[in-house]
Amino acid sequence: MAQVHHQARRSLGVAAAFALAAPLAALAPHDTGSWLPLHLFLVGALLNAISGATQMLAVTWSSSPAPHPRAAAVQRWSLAAGAAGVAFGREVDAEAVTAAGGVGVAAGLGLLAVSLARIRHTAVTDRFAPAIEAYLVAVAFGLAGTALGVMLATGAASGQWVEQRAAHVAINVFGLVGIVIIGTLPYFTATQARTKMSPAATPGRLRAVTALVALATIAAAAGHLLGRPALAATGLGAYVAGIGATLALVPRLGRRQLGWAGPRLVQLGAGVAWWAATTVALAVDVATEGTAESTILRAMVVGGFAQILMASLAYLGPVLRGGGHRRLTEGFALTGSWLSVASANVAAAGAAAGASAVLAAGLAVWAADTAVRGARLARAPAGSAPS
Repeated sequence: MAQVHHQARRSLGVAAAFALAAPLAALAPHDTGSWLPLHLFLVGALLNAISGATQMLAVTWSSSPAPHPRAAAVQRWSLAAGAAGVAFGREVDAEAVTAAGGVGVAAGLGLLAVSLARIRHTAVTDRFAPAIEAYLVAVAFGLAGTALGVMLATGAASGQWVEQRAAHVAINVFGLVGIVIIGTLPYFTATQARTKMSPAATPGRLRAVTALVALATIAAAAGHLLGRPALAATGLGAYVAGIGATLALVPRLGRRQLGWAGPRLVQLGAGVAWWAATTVALAVDVATEGTAESTILRAMVVGGFAQILMASLAYLGPVLRGGGHRRLTEGFALTGSWLSVASANVAAAGAAAGASAVLAAGLAVWAADTAVRGARLARAPAGSAPS
């Protein structure tokens, strides 16, 4: 357990660095518009967070041995260097660097798949197997989306650039990131709230929801590739149903849970609400062949995925810091921030309304609050790490 916590601290530290770099990149002069901050966050922050958190949770839940430290380090830095390479290569228009970065990302995802499969194979308990299986499905989508993204960035894709780009977005956003969240949410919400899992969250239902959103993602991507907006919109609509089905498997939360987790649970819930609402908006935009995709995706990333990530880090940070029950309680008090909740939703509203000044102000306050709290949390010595 100590070993996998040590590995997760490093991965989540890398993720936090990318998460702070994303809003700074959005505010700084650059040549690739919203692409740069979106990819720094989605590829750099979210994928590194997914890498560290999925392996840590899988080991903890299944009582499986932790990944070998060298294998974990190679996997972590392949993903981080690949994300940085893709962002830098695209910004300076260096196709070779972009391609090399894409290969690094693919290598990191491939090694993550190997690690998760080994954890699943050596699991002592099968109770959490549906989550690990969902992670493996998500990584498979990630490998496909990365390959398509590299082809697009290097000009290797032949024709239908717009359609292939839309498919790339659908595969990565809904297939990779989304399925990880859906696979984790019923378990992690119970952990966050210090309550039992919902009796409705049976292995069969959990696997059925994963299958539903996987098929919905395939339908959405196929609709884009085939130039059939109705099919793509139907896939996105089915995906929203999958989010709703996931929420039906989350434990019911009362005053006691909200009193304990407070801002963390509210931010997690707000993130899921923004994710569902923007997916509905995207389905409508696709069905009507509208032009609001970029605006909707910004709102989805800021209001949805960024809030879900920060709410998760607000819980995992104190856990990974270690130091006993008292320090754990102090850490939770430190990372629970109503200012984070408020500024995040202001930024999301600015993104949805196309109000750049509001978006920038919200991001600036959110990033500053997160950086200060993160620095205070990290200042104290971490829990014992393996030699």
